[in-house]
Amino acid sequence: MINLKPLFENVSGNTFIGLDTVTVPKLKGGKANPHQGRVKKLMIGANVMVFTNKNSNGYDNMVKRRLLAEGKDPETFELGERPWGTRVPNLPIVEHNEAQYLEVIFLRPGEVSYLLDGKPIEKSAIQGLEEKAANDESQGGLDNKVIIRTFKADSISKLVIDGQVISSNS
Repeated sequence: MINLKPLFENVSGNTFIGLDTVTVPKLKGGKANPHQGRVKKLMIGANVMVFTNKNSNGYDNMVKRRLLAEGKDPETFELGERPWGTRVPNLPIVEHNEAQYLEVIFLRPGEVSYLLDGKPIEKSAIQGLEEKAANDESQGGLDNKVIIRTFKADSISKLVIDGQVISSNS
C-alpha cells in the first residue's frame, strides 16, 4: 500500500498527477451474483488534480470558475458538507474508518479494463455492473462538471507526481 501523507506534505495549492488504480466494483445481485467479488476494474493513466485547500477550497473555486465561463452565476453553487470521512487539513487526503483515501478532481480518465478471476472480460459481460447516474442538478447547473473521486490508498497501484513514479509494488 502507498503511504499517502508523506507524498503530499510539500504540495501547496494544487498539483497534477498520474493515477493508476485497481478496484473491486460493487455488483447488483448480492451473493447470488456469480461475478460478485471476482471482478477487478483497472484504470491506467488517469490525469487528475489534487488540491490541498490551504488557502481556499480547490473544488469550490473550480466549479465557480467553470460556471462563470459558461455564463452562469457562480453564486448559484453552494459547497455542501462532506458526506463521509474527515479531510486531513492541508492535504488531499480523507480519513475514514482508519483508512486513507486520496481525493482528486478528474481531468482526463484513464483507460479502463476489467478482469474476472485475473482474466480480461468485456464490461458488457459482467453480471450486475451498474452505471453511475449523473446528477444534472448539482454544481449550480454546470454543464462541464467537476468530477471528484476518492480512492482508497490500497486501491492505488501507481502515482506519478512531478515525474516521480510511486508504485504499490515498490
